[in-house]
Amino acid sequence: MKRREFCSAAGAAAFAVAVSATAKTMANPGSLSVRPTPGGPLVTPRGEFFVYSQMRTPPERAASIQFDGLVRRPRRYSEADLAAMPHQRGVWTDECFVNRAGGPLIFTPAFAGVSLSGLMQVLAPSPEARAVRIETNDGHPPFLLPFSELKRPGALLVATMGHAPVPLRHGSPYTRIFVPGAGGNHHPKWVNRVTFIAEPAPEHPAPALAGFLLPSPPEVTGSLAGVELSGYAFAGPEPVASVEFSTDAGRTWRRMPLPAQPDPFLWITWQVHWKPPERGFYVLRVRATGAGGDHQATPGTLAVEVR
Repeated sequence: MKRREFCSAAGAAAFAVAVSATAKTMANPGSLSVRPTPGGPLVTPRGEFFVYSQMRTPPERAASIQFDGLVRRPRRYSEADLAAMPHQRGVWTDECFVNRAGGPLIFTPAFAGVSLSGLMQVLAPSPEARAVRIETNDGHPPFLLPFSELKRPGALLVATMGHAPVPLRHGSPYTRIFVPGAGGNHHPKWVNRVTFIAEPAPEHPAPALAGFLLPSPPEVTGSLAGVELSGYAFAGPEPVASVEFSTDAGRTWRRMPLPAQPDPFLWITWQVHWKPPERGFYVLRVRATGAGGDHQATPGTLAVEVR
């Protein structure tokens, strides 16, 4: 899944404008065959997990996590306490809210950890509690997460990612919170205190995105025999409703048949064989729409020179 990346969204936008001016507009867009990824959605290798932090990584993890505020049974848990609890396991997609189509800020590993909804049953929040304020030991301002996110299946204090203990740069075991389908700063790391509060907090969904994984954007060379492509679509916490594909820089679009999405918190991955109608320069684009109507603003883009 290694890919060449633009150094900025502005660079990607400038490239898209430049190639659109010279791309072919074809009455015959060529043939397009779509098939699911063999073996199901791709799982990201452990060495390719993205790291995105607004603050510096602290020199060491928090020794324990305090749970307090509007709960009937406040507790402080050590790593050993949390390790002794039942663990939930699954494969889910984690996407940063600043990711762009085909960008690197998305991965899909195997997670394991302590269920946050199960932990709340032990802590017994009061009826007035509607959200949590999360403090971390990296100096970041407190995070506010709503109960609706914490109660999602797969919302965890993460112990392992990719079948290995969470390293310090990703938050360390049990001090990273993962919320399936949430984007941006609703995945706090280095957590040391969780306070239940009465003030409400909004959900923060991941952006609806489809993009190309391979070959590497921004441009590739193909032949009249066809071009093999792979890509993904994700719109968590909603299911992906549709993915559209364009071979003429977005002038015309056609809806792609998609494999079944077993879990809205898990990306769809697919393979495409596109057979161009003639030699020339093409701009391929892909875009997704979530089940709730969230449309992808900037399509994934791949330039192809067919020789």
